[in-house]
Amino acid sequence: MARAAETRLLRDARPVGIVVSRAGRSAWLIGLALLLPRPAAAQLPEAEDAFNRGDFRTARVLYDSALALDSLNARALFRLATLDSWDGKLKRSLARFVVLRRIEPNQPDEMIAHARVLSWSGQLKWAAALYDSVLAIDSTRTDAIAGHARMVAWAGDLNQAERLFRQALEHHPDDPEILVGLGQTLEWQGEPDLAELYVARARQLAPSDREARDLLSQVRAERRPLLRVTSDAANDIEHNSFIAFTGSVTALLKPSLQGALRTAWRANSDPGATSHSSGAEAWLVRSFLPRLTLRAGGGVRVLSPDVGASKSFATVQLGVGVHPKNFLSIGVSYNRSPFDETRLLVDSGFVWDELAVDFDASPTANLDFSGGWSEAWLSDGNHRRTVNAAAMVGVVHGLRVGVYGRSMAYDTTPGRGYFAPDRFLLGETRIVYLLRAPGWWMRTIAGLGAQQVGTGAPTQAEWHADAAVGHSWRSVDEVSLVATYTNSAQANTATAVSEKYRYWSVGLRYQIGF
Repeated sequence: MARAAETRLLRDARPVGIVVSRAGRSAWLIGLALLLPRPAAAQLPEAEDAFNRGDFRTARVLYDSALALDSLNARALFRLATLDSWDGKLKRSLARFVVLRRIEPNQPDEMIAHARVLSWSGQLKWAAALYDSVLAIDSTRTDAIAGHARMVAWAGDLNQAERLFRQALEHHPDDPEILVGLGQTLEWQGEPDLAELYVARARQLAPSDREARDLLSQVRAERRPLLRVTSDAANDIEHNSFIAFTGSVTALLKPSLQGALRTAWRANSDPGATSHSSGAEAWLVRSFLPRLTLRAGGGVRVLSPDVGASKSFATVQLGVGVHPKNFLSIGVSYNRSPFDETRLLVDSGFVWDELAVDFDASPTANLDFSGGWSEAWLSDGNHRRTVNAAAMVGVVHGLRVGVYGRSMAYDTTPGRGYFAPDRFLLGETRIVYLLRAPGWWMRTIAGLGAQQVGTGAPTQAEWHADAAVGHSWRSVDEVSLVATYTNSAQANTATAVSEKYRYWSVGLRYQIGF
């Protein structure tokens, strides 16, 4: 998207009298032309030409220059507000729209653009009111009709949104935006077959419409079987390491029923020996409209210790997902499986029963809350409780900051079972940065805080760093590389208490739709 180009133009300029290349002379002339004082009206045609060509860097520089000469230039304000919104700078964009609306209070095009940015920032009621104001001026504007219906859908009333889109379609049967809106609503309602019909029609009517193209690819991808393959390796300062491979296939069996099959193999090592585990499981996910999903499945896991015979265990997974609002999801799950995270655990053959509740809420585009609670019981009589919570806020495009906290406690009598009774506390400040480019993405997460590794232990510094880079194509096909390095302790070990604990991991992820 657009970025400011003024720094680059100034950097490329050369003092008169120095011999430069043809490209250098061209850059110098462009920079000089941009710096020469000219009336705002004279710069607007050049800015509009650059904007229409897709040269958003040059357009931004020219619009900024025009606005510097005339702070009430409506066209420059409109274009800069649009460019800011495309760059994810929603607060700056909305501030420009506020000024623009005071200058030109009843311009439908500007009101529509303002409403879209309001919706992207999560201010759905204000966006809906603005769409209604446009319809009061011109009841035939299909972009306002579609925008109003979309706000109803985003607010959570998908049935009402579908009715609004279908009513609009009766009067405007060939409007791509209405067709895309109806298709998106149907896709959210768990009807990908119908959604594809409407979005494909929109694609025919508007071949260059990016939203129609992306949604059609997404809907078709959801209907195709998806293969995922992952490989992971990890080690810590105590030389507890593992190598794991997982493969899964998910497929849409019916419009509201998805099936999945997963296989896994894992080798856990320590300085003493190596043990293995492997298994397969299958599950079904049933959707009941857009608000409720049920998951049920099971399988078998085989533990192969370094000494002794292998043991087989049945696995169970059950889950319920609830979406009371589009921005809120709540999940409740139960899982039963062998606990095979280390070689000693594989040799012990412990079975793990866990009940968990988690939630994720995004009330605005720049604010996220998440958290969870779980109770777990091991077959050796041990009991573990975990509580965690996080809050993240968007600062600038791609950058989010927040806090994370976790409490984990083992509760049993001393000397009994694999884990000793203890409590681990952690609190940290996190920074997340996501960079996207056509076909590529990169995500980095850094955390710094404090942890208490064991009841009564002194507080020590805690840190972690995660990095991931990936390449995607089509709509769901992707390959990525991930890595983690941390001193965060989740078990009571001698080195963890002495602040020398280190843990690192790397992984490769690959998924492709058939």
